[in-house]
Amino acid sequence: MTAIRMVGAEELRTAVSFKDLIEPMATAFRQSSAGEAQNGLIVMFPGDRPTDGDVYVKTGVLRGSAIHIVKVAPWFAANVARNIAQGGFVAVLDSLTGHVRALLSDEHYLSDIRTAATGALVARLLAPERIETAAVLGTGVQAELQCLALHGERPFRRLLIWGRDVAKAQALAERLRRRLPETAFEIETSVATAVASAEVLITATLAREPLVRGEWLRPGQFVLAVGADDPTKCELDAEALLRARVFVDARDTSAANGCVHHAVQAGHSLDALVTAELGEVLTGAVPARAHADDIVVVKLVGIGAQDVVAAQIALDRLAVP
Repeated sequence: MTAIRMVGAEELRTAVSFKDLIEPMATAFRQSSAGEAQNGLIVMFPGDRPTDGDVYVKTGVLRGSAIHIVKVAPWFAANVARNIAQGGFVAVLDSLTGHVRALLSDEHYLSDIRTAATGALVARLLAPERIETAAVLGTGVQAELQCLALHGERPFRRLLIWGRDVAKAQALAERLRRRLPETAFEIETSVATAVASAEVLITATLAREPLVRGEWLRPGQFVLAVGADDPTKCELDAEALLRARVFVDARDTSAANGCVHHAVQAGHSLDALVTAELGEVLTGAVPARAHADDIVVVKLVGIGAQDVVAAQIALDRLAVP
């Protein structure tokens, strides 16, 4: 065996951006929906309360890939309070021997950018061709990345930002203004107004009770929900899902986590809640919209197949054998 290559977060930030992963994400979803992936997920809560922090352990195998992965992705409130990076790593293993080829100490970076790349991909597939106003609920890293990803595919003229902490919402507006100088930014204090005012809505929060009510959604609206990614979290109520065509990364993962999970627990059937997986849209098996006025919701939890292709791109860019 050769020595295991150790790759730090700064190397990854230099080598790979979310734009490098958009098309690879499409491959991951197609293969997953075709039954050519194994996606595993365990969620742990090491603290006294779920709000203290969580640790996701994801596994990913893709048929035909030279590698498979085991990812440990923690998020702890204490790190946010101290303004330090989250921990975590991706173990990249050889699919022929099982030997470890690399350990990517990514500080959650690969997870962040592969989710942003997926946001760009679904905007390209499912968002309206023209957007005047977008809205984002949330003020963290993923809220920022998803706004940039959306703008890259569907440039919007105006962005409404809602956050529980107005100062953090203002800080997000300042960061985005430097990247998107021609966009008008407004801080919105009402979730209902933000939702009703936007053609495209991004939800990227830590909410554990629904923030978005189905009655607020409007015909033709597109919603990208990325925040509720474990069994304790929920951003959209059941009515929002039932009113919409809902696309997920994987049915089983969504049934066990986030908004779909909460609606299933409330007694709604998975078939009534979920229209299709993203891979089925990408292959053309299921149309994105049946009518122009359809509300479309994409609910992302995250699957291991995404992490396999992200890790492979990183290895290629860093010339790791």
